[in-house]
Amino acid sequence: MLMAALTFVGANAAILRQNNFLAASDATVEAGKTVEVNILMTNNKDIINWQTNLVLPEGVTLVKAEAADKWTENVQVNGNTIFSETQTAVGSNQAAVVAKITLQVAATVAAGDYEISLDGTIMTASDATSIQQVDKKTAKLTVLPASTIKGDANSDGEVNGMDVIAVYNMMLGNTDKTAAADVNNDGEVNGMDVIAIYNAMLGN
Repeated sequence: MLMAALTFVGANAAILRQNNFLAASDATVEAGKTVEVNILMTNNKDIINWQTNLVLPEGVTLVKAEAADKWTENVQVNGNTIFSETQTAVGSNQAAVVAKITLQVAATVAAGDYEISLDGTIMTASDATSIQQVDKKTAKLTVLPASTIKGDANSDGEVNGMDVIAVYNMMLGNTDKTAAADVNNDGEVNGMDVIAIYNAMLGN
């Protein structure tokens, strides 16, 4: 009888984990740029808060996290841990967007497909049930090659004054140097490239 009861409890916990979880959306981004990724919640119990750990590939960093329209709570970040705080329970959903995170992909990240995942997810239901998602949920991050337009130092597809600022930041060591910033192809990013950008803006 005791063994049967324990088996039932274990099966029930497995069903809770299966039906209540967080997952990230797939995303595509150009190297050197930022991308917004959705955090999706599937739940059949009223959820009042959640916490998850974001696991990112090398060269990709978490910039910020914020609540989505449907989820009216406070989303916070501690390192790579993202968590919510609310007093309003959210009813059943299927892959509802509950938060949006912004990721920065370094210009040095090679083009290709990478894995981002949510691991160690814990969700708290309105009846105080704690639901621990033991298996991580993965999503695909597709990184495209960085812009190769000469003078497009900030990789936004245009050559303008923002690229001059980007070159100055590279010269000061505030950001990584890119091939597109070396406009005159001398192997360095310096004042000569700023002059070359100005000439490109003037059509010279």
